[in-house]
Amino acid sequence: ENGQPKLDPRLPKDLTVINACAVKNKKWKEHGLNSDVAVAVDIEKGLAVILGTWYGGENKKLAFSMCNYWLPLEGTLSMHCSASVDKQGGNAALFFGLSGTGKTTLSADPNRMLIGDDEHGWHSSEGIFNLEGGCYAKTIDLEKAKEPDIWKAIKGPAALLENVAVNDKGDVDFHDTTKTQNGRVSYPIHHIENHVPSGCGGHPRNVVFLTCD
Repeated sequence: ENGQPKLDPRLPKDLTVINACAVKNKKWKEHGLNSDVAVAVDIEKGLAVILGTWYGGENKKLAFSMCNYWLPLEGTLSMHCSASVDKQGGNAALFFGLSGTGKTTLSADPNRMLIGDDEHGWHSSEGIFNLEGGCYAKTIDLEKAKEPDIWKAIKGPAALLENVAVNDKGDVDFHDTTKTQNGRVSYPIHHIENHVPSGCGGHPRNVVFLTCD
């Protein structure tokens, strides 16, 4: 219809993800893979499995990968970006960029309303919408003075820290990157006071591409 491809009605609308992070594929060479870590999806069955990696981001990125397949078939652009609107709910803006370039930080502007910090859809007639119910922020060098809204958000219930350094007293050190620079924290989006409850916004007037060298 109207030259637009349609999603096969026989394909499932739900996706079941089995996270077997402690299981490694010992036959990865025989299977022609690059390592014993694997993220595999059966689109027709709506089933996916994660093997050999404890990185929590694989769960959301697996689901987002499927959104990249499904959404364009229904006339929606899937986007790896953050999004916000002004206090009146207009003047939507998108921030694109690789990990660590500032998407989450800029979208948590206290003078604007947060739609989402990482994954969105842009419908040709309806505008933009968030694909997630939370945020996934990098914790490297996180300080209350620099990012007060994110600092406050991660102190609430249901916030989950990942890949961060903890000393013998149980204190977290966001400046300690001896293990990895990819420390993370996930938290519900309502932990950010200035968020848009509907997770939706109009067509963006500003699209920003962030870089970091």
